[in-house]
Amino acid sequence: MATNPFPGWLGEVAADAVVVEPSDVVVEARGNLWTFGLDDEQRATVAPADVEEFVRAVVAARGQWLAKRGLGPMRFYCWHDAQAGQLRFSLISTSHAALPFECPVEPVAAIRAVVQGFLSPVVPIPPAPLRVWVNLVP
Repeated sequence: MATNPFPGWLGEVAADAVVVEPSDVVVEARGNLWTFGLDDEQRATVAPADVEEFVRAVVAARGQWLAKRGLGPMRFYCWHDAQAGQLRFSLISTSHAALPFECPVEPVAAIRAVVQGFLSPVVPIPPAPLRVWVNLVP
C-alpha cells in the first residue's frame, strides 16, 4: 500500500540551507532546487490537498529559515515538470527581474493549478506556457 511521502520530504527540505546569492540568479535557482516524483501507486492515492499542504509547509519552512537569519525576501516558485513527471520548486532573490526559465511562463494564482498537473498522468508534451505558482517568503 502506498504511503504519503510528503511528511518525510518536508523534514529534508526544512533541514536544508537556502542559497542566497542576489547577484546570480542561476546559483540561487540551482542551489535551491528540489524535485519530487511519485510512482503510479502514490499518484493514485495522494490527494491534491496533501500536495498543497506540503508546498505551503515548505514555503513556511523556507520563510522561517530566512527570517531566522535576517535574510530575504525571496521568491518561492513551484511548477510541474511534465516531461519528468516531477513537482519542482526553488527560490530566487526578489532583486531578479524574472524567473529563470527559458520558456514562456504563466503565473497562476492558486497552487492547485500546478498540483493538478503533477497528479495527472505524465503528459508527453509539456503545456505552453509553463504554469508556475509564485509566493513571496518570508
